[in-house]
Amino acid sequence: MSTMDRRMERRMAAGGRGEEGSALILATLVTVILSLLGLSYLMMAQTENTIAENERNSAAALYVAEAGARLAVAWFNDPTSTGYMVPAVANLDRMKRIFDHDNNGATARVLGASANAAQPLYKDAAFTASPVLDRPYRAALADTFLGIETGTDPDPSFADKGPDLIVSAAHLTTINDTLFPNYPSPFLRARITRIEVYAPPIVTIGANATRMGVATVKVTAGVFIYPGTANERQVATRIVKAVVNEIPVPGPVGPLQSCSMLGFNGEFEINWGAATAIGNADLPSNMDGKVDSGLPYALNDPFTYINGANTLATWATNHNTQTIEDPWLRFVAGGTIDEATNTNPQPWDFTWPGTLNDHSNLFQNTVVNCPTFDYSLWKSVAQSGMKSHYYYAPVGTGATFRLDGNPSATAVSFQTATTGRSGIFFFDTKDQLQPNGLPIANPGSNLTDDVDVNGAGWGTQGFIYLNAKNFGTTGGTGVTRTVFPPGEPSDGSGFVNFVYPTTLGGGFAIRQTASSFQTFQDPVTGDWHCTDASICTSASRLDAGVPVKDNYGLPFQASIAVDGVMFTSGHFTAQGNAIYFGSVVAEQGVDHGGGTPGFYFDESLIKGNWPRKGMNLPRVVVSSWQTDL
Repeated sequence: MSTMDRRMERRMAAGGRGEEGSALILATLVTVILSLLGLSYLMMAQTENTIAENERNSAAALYVAEAGARLAVAWFNDPTSTGYMVPAVANLDRMKRIFDHDNNGATARVLGASANAAQPLYKDAAFTASPVLDRPYRAALADTFLGIETGTDPDPSFADKGPDLIVSAAHLTTINDTLFPNYPSPFLRARITRIEVYAPPIVTIGANATRMGVATVKVTAGVFIYPGTANERQVATRIVKAVVNEIPVPGPVGPLQSCSMLGFNGEFEINWGAATAIGNADLPSNMDGKVDSGLPYALNDPFTYINGANTLATWATNHNTQTIEDPWLRFVAGGTIDEATNTNPQPWDFTWPGTLNDHSNLFQNTVVNCPTFDYSLWKSVAQSGMKSHYYYAPVGTGATFRLDGNPSATAVSFQTATTGRSGIFFFDTKDQLQPNGLPIANPGSNLTDDVDVNGAGWGTQGFIYLNAKNFGTTGGTGVTRTVFPPGEPSDGSGFVNFVYPTTLGGGFAIRQTASSFQTFQDPVTGDWHCTDASICTSASRLDAGVPVKDNYGLPFQASIAVDGVMFTSGHFTAQGNAIYFGSVVAEQGVDHGGGTPGFYFDESLIKGNWPRKGMNLPRVVVSSWQTDL
């Protein structure tokens, strides 16, 4: 081998030894890179896990806060001891109430003080006998939610004050231990930390400050890790606010109201209030036999009894011991009454001394308003998810409905959906859109097909919003309910004292010179009711010995098909023998279809305490929620 070949061989060997160890370096480098990538993925996974945990904890806190708000709203609906976990007075802090006592935004708010008429505590016993959270909601300072959210007053000394009511820690513990004992786990517990109630939002409309509800319920909830130990700490918090409003029934003023025409050829069994028709009215030809007489009214004035030389009081004295058919009935038509022989607003005016067949309570060609029931509002109320709220969507073009419009729900009739139930019921249009206002005979009407009810065994209670072309019943037995006649009529001259009948359709005997002491115990609520009494309590009932004006008549029990308010955006055919206690409003008119249905007005609808105690109905609804807090 030549010398040159040997030199080349040595160079190649030396080069090979120089490359030894590079693979190790590359492997180490790749391992480091992969480790870094793994660590980054682990860190990302840990971050994502932390985010997921935070979201879970936040959601748990939200669910608990919303549950607490719904519980507090339920206290308004049943504030008595029968309500679910209603706090006793001792479990409510009322000493932190800050409010505008003089209704003057330019002056500073004040702190409520016990037995101080100018700046009372909420439901101060010195000024109101109404229980906490019970009606009335608005009136005197002590009966109205006027407080503010904690810490929102600019005065630093009021930093921990504001609401009308704050639920005590002891009662919150009871609520949490009952509702959320181990939620979401024994080692991670969600609980309500604060419930406060204060005034609703107040907005300025025009130049007037307007309360947008009854009250605001604010609930704070948190999630705590290692609960009940020295290491306990809060890892999430959420706040829910609910604005509470009374059920927005827009003041039906009588037992039957037609927003169009009214035709009644049979018995005119409309009682205890003002029946109205926007248009013309067709009344029975036998006026004395089929239309009840009433009290004497002033000329052409459906709101004023006779006055002047002869007054309501002198009329009552003049007719002492006699019986009148219906002291509260009056009928007002915006158009003409077909039986009238003239066009005067009061076709049969009163002439002294009058007779008990007086029809001065009938009026025509008089301005009449019909209550408006907002479609969107009532639909949202029914869909709120609150207890005893029911929304039904129609199935196809027929008159069957599914609860919540759920395709998997069983299709039921109107009668099945309402029989034996109490609540707020909403039956939607065919296309689930606003009623289009077309006459029911128009093919373009989006109202559902006719709803026909067999009254035998049908009985319901509450508020019904129906969007059917026509509603009618046959037969009618109903369910036994407690019925409350109106209070005794009065004006500036005095009042008319009655012996109340204890059956529907009974006459009212006038008794001006002696008391008519009567008692009744409501089997539903256990409450006692009396007339002409000086004392009427569960412990004692005592005859006053003289006539006393009764704000409500003597209750009794009767078989009732509908106890409450029924509105239909279509037509109402009054047939069968069903009895309605409350108010019926028909958007497209009322016709008598045979039988002897009866309509009796529930005066609590205009006196501000409907639904009545014992109706098992929600008194309030949530008009707005704030949950993203």
